[in-house]
Amino acid sequence: MNPPPRARPLPDPEAPARTLLVVEDDRATLSLYRAGLKGLQGFRILSAQNGCEALDVLRQEPVHVLVTDLDMPVMDGFNLITKVSRLYPQIPVIVMTGLDESQHLNTPLDLGAVRILSKPLRLGFLMEVIRAAVQAGPPGVIRGLSLGSILQLLAWEQKSCTLTVTSAARLGLLYLSRGDVIHAAYRDQEGFPAVYEILTWDHPDIEFVETCRVERTIDLPLTELLLNVALINDSLGPDPLGS
Repeated sequence: MNPPPRARPLPDPEAPARTLLVVEDDRATLSLYRAGLKGLQGFRILSAQNGCEALDVLRQEPVHVLVTDLDMPVMDGFNLITKVSRLYPQIPVIVMTGLDESQHLNTPLDLGAVRILSKPLRLGFLMEVIRAAVQAGPPGVIRGLSLGSILQLLAWEQKSCTLTVTSAARLGLLYLSRGDVIHAAYRDQEGFPAVYEILTWDHPDIEFVETCRVERTIDLPLTELLLNVALINDSLGPDPLGS
């Protein structure tokens, strides 16, 4: 007699649904935050001691909120915010710093941070700010439209934004300024090679945030880009798998 099938375990309703990354070079302060923020229900807490370590975490883990110091060795918070704003524009960045405004001049906000908090700060207040950053809402998600159609709509509206485009296991970024595609990134490709790769993907999912913080590397009108993609697709011929 065969044994009865094992029941699948039910999902744990208490399992953390989001990930918080805290970046702080002072070990004692970092330990304090890690211990105190355990009261932040629904969050898994990761940590890094400088911007380089934080980027390593971001490459390996989905992060929903990032809290960072500014004055750190190896890579400081200013450079980290710049890179996160460019590579992970969907992640809200909260700054906690001992520098006063005359020293940072609100530069983190210009680079893409959503809030600057002065040290020392109450952990309860920090948790409120983290929750507010998440509740502000995820980036827009678009499904069901072709990428070309979405780009044409954004061009008509002269939108400046960053699109995160995913298809199967691939992820690419398209950067638009006033409706023009000005830059693209996919793996180690940038500019024209990346944009032509991304625009040939079938049935992608698209998320967008209304920020664009890169320099122009693409100078073709959208209509010409889409025409070139159509020619590329024609040259590839039909998919033998029918996908």
